[in-house]
Amino acid sequence: MVRNGTSLEAAHASVKQLIAEKLKYLVPMTVIFMVGYIGLTILAGFAKDLMGTRVIGSVNLGFVLIALNYVLSWVLAIVYGRIAAGKFDPLAKRAALEFSGRGSLR
Repeated sequence: MVRNGTSLEAAHASVKQLIAEKLKYLVPMTVIFMVGYIGLTILAGFAKDLMGTRVIGSVNLGFVLIALNYVLSWVLAIVYGRIAAGKFDPLAKRAALEFSGRGSLR
């Protein structure tokens, strides 16, 4: 299959756009997760008195923050899935079509 230079350039531009769009969302989401995860680990190691503070009954602040860490992970995963379906998948489909030489969806 012979491809002309313009279709490869269009495909290259589409892939660049897809990567840029992904980075726009993935970098902040990764930073949010890492701050929460590493922050919880640091608090557990160095602020044991604070983490042992009782919140409700026998539930202490450490348990609450661990639960929030799980919730944060699920929320980020759900948000990523929705963004991927709405933004990344159409861009990836367009890039694949342009690379295969079948034109674009513009």
